[in-house]
Amino acid sequence: MKDYEMRRATRRMKLEEAKNVLERGTYCTVSCIDENGRPYGVPLSYAYVHGEGEANGTLYFHTTNQGGRKIDAFVADGRACATVVEDVAARFESGSFTTGFSSVMASGHIRRVTDSVTIRKALVDLCMKYLPEHKRDIGAAMDADLHETAVWALDIEELSGKRN
Repeated sequence: MKDYEMRRATRRMKLEEAKNVLERGTYCTVSCIDENGRPYGVPLSYAYVHGEGEANGTLYFHTTNQGGRKIDAFVADGRACATVVEDVAARFESGSFTTGFSSVMASGHIRRVTDSVTIRKALVDLCMKYLPEHKRDIGAAMDADLHETAVWALDIEELSGKRN
């Protein structure tokens, strides 16, 4: 497998900066290869759980249990990459057009979470990220919808970030 170096390495984020972007990010695009060998990318809400020390952590997503292209693609290969982009702004500097941004790519393997404690924790993390004002409603909503919900984890093996 070929490794690629970042072309503009001076724009590389430190590992902690990349983790911070994952923490702040609103949505990500998860890309994988479907069972027909075609690329497939889907925007998803997510919760990020930091890894300890040099560990990169895990991204959690939820889906329905009812199948479809997204779930089939997650299962088909298992390799996946999630991309988060923030602070996007067009700029004109020194006679050139450019775009400012912060982006992070988190690559690894995606798996369905089967442990009930981890499933519940991931769903609470998702709810608290997007709707913390409804903290008191999480338990009842989870009880009502858990039988229709699947939780997926992207265990991050490679994490890189770039800022312009």
